[in-house]
Amino acid sequence: MTSFEVKQLRLTQQQLIRAKSLAGIDPTDPAVSPPAGSVLANPDELSHNNTYGRLPRFYVDRVVVCRNCGTEEVWPAERQKWWYEVAKGNINTQAVQCRSCRAAERQRKDDARASAGNNSSAIRQSDET
Repeated sequence: MTSFEVKQLRLTQQQLIRAKSLAGIDPTDPAVSPPAGSVLANPDELSHNNTYGRLPRFYVDRVVVCRNCGTEEVWPAERQKWWYEVAKGNINTQAVQCRSCRAAERQRKDDARASAGNNSSAIRQSDET
């Protein structure tokens, strides 16, 4: 491995360790103060969630175990904020796939759509003749 790859691996491992240490923090608890590195939530942007539960006051890095390959990956607080507040994702959802499995799934779906598009045009051409 190159020194860049070693550095990236070390950084990823440190992020996992830090995210695991933050796993016990409840971001909805009003008595808990946001830890260093957390991202504050905007309650106005979370108003699309129709829930009886408390909404998060801040986001912390979370560890995600990929449903497909079992790899542990960090779901950063910044991406959580984007998902819940900008993309308006449901507050009860969590990431279930690592980035590489999500990219592979997206590519598989794109390929299926492209081949379905080719098949449908071939069917239309045979119907016309």
